[in-house]
Amino acid sequence: MGLHKSQPWSLSAKILIFLVVVIIISGGYTFYNAKGFSYLSNNPEACNNCHVMNDVYANYMSDPHSLKINGKEKATCSDCHLPHGFVSKWIAKAQSGLGHGYAFTFELDDLPVNLSANEKSKKIVQQNCINCHSDYAGNAINPTTHAGNNIQALQCVSCHENVGHRRGF
Repeated sequence: MGLHKSQPWSLSAKILIFLVVVIIISGGYTFYNAKGFSYLSNNPEACNNCHVMNDVYANYMSDPHSLKINGKEKATCSDCHLPHGFVSKWIAKAQSGLGHGYAFTFELDDLPVNLSANEKSKKIVQQNCINCHSDYAGNAINPTTHAGNNIQALQCVSCHENVGHRRGF
């Protein structure tokens, strides 16, 4: 009866294991260095982890939405810029985070001085304005005519352009 000798690992298996370890270590380091866990919260300070958000964050801090009541802001960045549904919020947060992470890693030469809202984000902000302020705005306008994909609708930030933070930094 013969003894089975263990086969040595092939060179390609060793290289694959090495690459996986390097990816895990560098990914963990990047996640730690980028304060990755902070993005799992609704804390506005997490949005200021990137220097391109310094002006936006400073402006938000001087806005009434940042005022704290019982230790909690009236509205955080997430309250305005993310859907309020549990699943849709985390999907949007992941898409945004991956997009920002990709841009800050691979498109450094093309980064804007400040981030701007895309069309999807603008629709989310509009819907969140209506969700929070429809009882007030209903006295002046019919907010249902401004909801959804109504392209002709007047957007809340058309008149309230500096609410939350200034635009066009």
